Amino acid sequence: MELLAPAGTIKAAMAAVQSGADAVYAGGGFSARRAAENFDMETLKETVAYCHLRGAAVHAAANILIKEREAEAFLAYIGQLNAIGVDAVIIQDLGMAKEVRRRFPDLPLHASTQMTVTSLEGVRYLEALGFSRVVLARELDRHEIEYIKKHAAAEIEVFCHGAICACYSGQCLMSSVIGGRSGNRGMCAQPCRLPYEFLENGKTVEQGYVLSPKDMALIEDLRVLKEIGVDSLKIEGRLKRPEYVAAVTGLYRKYIDRDLSVSAADMQELLHAFNRSGFTDFYFQGQSGRGMMSYGQPGNSAENTFTAEVKARCADGANFRKVPISIKAELRMGQPLRLTLRDGQGNMAFASGGVPAEQAEHKPLDAARLEEQLEKLGQTVFVSRGTKIELDAGVTIPISDINQTRRDAAAALEAMRTATSERRVEECARLVLKQRPCEPELSVQIMTEEQLQAAVALGIRRIYAPVRFVQRYETAVPELVAVLPPVDRGERAGGFKRVLVSNLGQITAYRDCILYGDFRLNIMNSSTCAALEGFELVTLSPELQLRELCAVQAAAKKECIVYGRLPLMILGNCPIKALTGKCRQHEQRYSLRDRMHETFPLLCSGGCFPGVYNSKPLFMADRLEELKRAGINGFRLVFTVEPAAECTQVIREYQEAFCGKPVLPPPENTFTRGHFYRGVQ
Repeated sequence: MELLAPAGTIKAAMAAVQSGADAVYAGGGFSARRAAENFDMETLKETVAYCHLRGAAVHAAANILIKEREAEAFLAYIGQLNAIGVDAVIIQDLGMAKEVRRRFPDLPLHASTQMTVTSLEGVRYLEALGFSRVVLARELDRHEIEYIKKHAAAEIEVFCHGAICACYSGQCLMSSVIGGRSGNRGMCAQPCRLPYEFLENGKTVEQGYVLSPKDMALIEDLRVLKEIGVDSLKIEGRLKRPEYVAAVTGLYRKYIDRDLSVSAADMQELLHAFNRSGFTDFYFQGQSGRGMMSYGQPGNSAENTFTAEVKARCADGANFRKVPISIKAELRMGQPLRLTLRDGQGNMAFASGGVPAEQAEHKPLDAARLEEQLEKLGQTVFVSRGTKIELDAGVTIPISDINQTRRDAAAALEAMRTATSERRVEECARLVLKQRPCEPELSVQIMTEEQLQAAVALGIRRIYAPVRFVQRYETAVPELVAVLPPVDRGERAGGFKRVLVSNLGQITAYRDCILYGDFRLNIMNSSTCAALEGFELVTLSPELQLRELCAVQAAAKKECIVYGRLPLMILGNCPIKALTGKCRQHEQRYSLRDRMHETFPLLCSGGCFPGVYNSKPLFMADRLEELKRAGINGFRLVFTVEPAAECTQVIREYQEAFCGKPVLPPPENTFTRGHFYRGVQ
């Protein structure tokens, strides 16, 4: 079981390796921690050499969504990573993953947790694209992880320690919508760590950091993880200092290697490194609720004290990590010393001395003395695990020659361990599908039956509806599309002709249906549209500006959401149930209010998947012509908390706009234009 540690800097990478990490993950400008110091290519190359010399792997994080204009620069960056010998790249963007597989077929692909993989079907979809490893969502419990691991061909990686997002990774728009800093682009401003009032029917029930989870710690669950057979355990923390990385990595290394119960002293050391009012393993145990939250303290409540041992592993020149080697020496009369060093990876380095052996006049060189000199490897990363000597009797050579031969052999072995192997690079253009002409269409997505009836009454042909309404209304609506849950936890419903998919697992599970891609698939570029070939329709990311929408080409119909409250978070832990003690799945009376007095509805969609919805609806009825000029031919209205009468009014406004009639926007400060004009970082 690999122990994978975070590296926001080269010092953190070194601390991780010296503390026992089997691998580190690091990133540059295209990673999901763009706020970290991160690595330029030269520093990353140095890190790869440092790690490979000591037997550790380097996984390069390139796990953000890529805009159309960035695609070639991103692929060139991957080419550089491939050239310096990183052991894998971690990717979120589906289209870029397909391009990387085409251009760099020997470079291992790891699916980022930002891809929101929550089911076996999601893993299998990515296996078919060429991913060799999948990082599962943090929200999965031990039984789900075990089931996936048992049936998957790809390696399975899970987070074992560190921060938990309130939202499923890859599905959060809150930082983006509130402040223009996209979590999908590595710029999350962490709005889940801010205070909110929890409201029932507009009245404050509780206030505090109601979206702030404690950090995860699975150190006491390592035996179970070993039994499951998880391939890699990942520690979160690329924004953390080297001492944190060393402390956490060292403790997980200890308990992975030894079948021991975690001592109180070691748990205290973890708490001292960083914690938010303690740790939680609730998700892993299949639990949720108040106990996993840090309502009173969103930040670090630790003392940040580190032991002398931890500090030593972070010191410049630390050399605790040793590589075991075998040594073979042969010394024959009249010939120079011949030395062979062999490591556990199969590398063999040879060196010959510069002085032939001669008959000793006084004290000959014996095997013990020769072995002693050859094993003086203290300044290198090597340590002898066995030395074999073949020595003619009565011969000698200068000690200085033995030392130089040893140094030459060690240097040769170091060069072998840090050498970059050649990988194939295929020259090919990006796969972009030709856009098909389509007439502009208005569609409606609803949550309630009253909203559905309002849309039917006004002749809307395409309606996205919860699965519970599909059978009842399939004859009343020409193009009725079943809205699948926003997260795929393996639940399956059948009998649908058309489905709106939000998750990669649903693509596999519902491959016999007509597929409509929701915005949750994070479609930002033409390559992702091409990767979703065969879809009837794709909904482009709401984080794209108008001018960026123009650049995205798709064979399927291109849709944008042009009205409604966007879901900003899909929560793993339901604040309604945690704070009221009851499940109130279909009630629309709860909300959150932030420091700016904006109120965000809390609603459940597609089953028990609570979401935080935007405080203001998006409105673009008066700007539809601009969207049409951008090549958009699908215009979706999303209704959540609106009563039937308001739905009717909004639909009529958009129908009038479709006919070219002028439409006035709502009063100022009651609506938003989303990212159509401002965009995201």
